[in-house]
Amino acid sequence: MSETNYDAPLQDNVEVRQTELFSAISLKDDPAKFEGGAKPAAASDAKPAATEEEDDDDFDLFGDDDEEAEKALAEKMAAEKAARKAGKGKGERSLIVLEVKPYDAETDLEVLAKGIKKFEHEGIQNWGKEHKLLPVAFGIKKLAISAVVYDDLMGVDGLSDLIEEKYGDLIQSIDVQAMSKV
Repeated sequence: MSETNYDAPLQDNVEVRQTELFSAISLKDDPAKFEGGAKPAAASDAKPAATEEEDDDDFDLFGDDDEEAEKALAEKMAAEKAARKAGKGKGERSLIVLEVKPYDAETDLEVLAKGIKKFEHEGIQNWGKEHKLLPVAFGIKKLAISAVVYDDLMGVDGLSDLIEEKYGDLIQSIDVQAMSKV
């Protein structure tokens, strides 16, 4: 196996084109043009120049120069935090999707879902409008049901306990399928 020679000269019909982000080797008569100040470079210019590094410090990749937007965001977040402390809001919310598995295939999961959605608690903002019946095995299905809860008042354990308290004799287990902040 032979070694690659990176300092080998290019053919006459090939050139190196460079942008701020990358270099490309292309045919000289290729009509494709690079956007953003592309300039053809000679084969000897293939190594990066030291002066380009100094210019990179001035270029802001993430747009952090907008100080007014940062101030507005900080003021908005402070107002929301103060409102939560004053009791106007109930705090952060989470979307929880639970998998409710019955003991046997004869359990009517539609009736179970309607009964679960009737639960009211100050920590539950709302139940999802839809629920799904997902097959497990041998004709047994599981119920996937979602709820939006206030983190300060209700969690996964509280929600599971609330369901098991009323329907414990019908339910084998309750697992968390998904959970995310809202």
